[in-house]
Amino acid sequence: MRSRARLVLLAAGWTGAAALALVAPGNLVMRLAFGKLDDPALVRQVLMCALGLLLALAALRYGERGRPRMPERRADGTVRPALWVRAVTWVAAGVPVLGFSVPHLLWGLGVPLGVASGAGLADLGGSAVFWGLLVAGPVAGAALTLGLISRWGQTVPGWVPWAGGRPVPRAVAVVPVVVVGLLVGQYGTMMTTCLAFGVTRTCAPGGGAEILDGSWGFSATYLVFLAWGASLLAAGAGYLHTAGARAVR
Repeated sequence: MRSRARLVLLAAGWTGAAALALVAPGNLVMRLAFGKLDDPALVRQVLMCALGLLLALAALRYGERGRPRMPERRADGTVRPALWVRAVTWVAAGVPVLGFSVPHLLWGLGVPLGVASGAGLADLGGSAVFWGLLVAGPVAGAALTLGLISRWGQTVPGWVPWAGGRPVPRAVAVVPVVVVGLLVGQYGTMMTTCLAFGVTRTCAPGGGAEILDGSWGFSATYLVFLAWGASLLAAGAGYLHTAGARAVR
């Protein structure tokens, strides 16, 4: 019974954290990034997001409480992450590549995967920004994400001047993951909700949603953003789990 209650509390904690961090704030991180500070609900949204992150940390700590840690160490002293940490991190790295880079690569080559005719694919192939940001960008991000479960995510490589061989500060690894996870996760949550309830044009006014007509490939990118953000945040939690195991001697 105690084990069942523990599972219920953990499920409630992670569900509540996701709701507070990804659903309740709307598209908070993107609004802050572009300096849109005139929303009267901004303070409430910031508090909701912060509360969600704190609840996630509490759920992580509660899940680890009372369980003896026997970290598996590599020959160089770094900790081999737990199976669930490796799994969610590989998902966080694979989702943007398979769900975003690959479709955009095909669209840039003129392959109309999931898009209606006349969607303007011919104009994409000649854009350096398209190839660098939308095709290569997620691949580079995936490589950095895998650093969360790699040796160089725990210890700075020896060839790095002045810092080589030193432990990687937790904040250096976790903060970018959390920021990007919130950015893409909140956007994906908002647009997926709009799409599910048929109000996409309300969320993207000014004709911005017209390109979605007959193009499920474009609409599916909202789900990709949602899955990417959620898995990135889970990978960040996994890194904290591994960092805690590093402290066990």
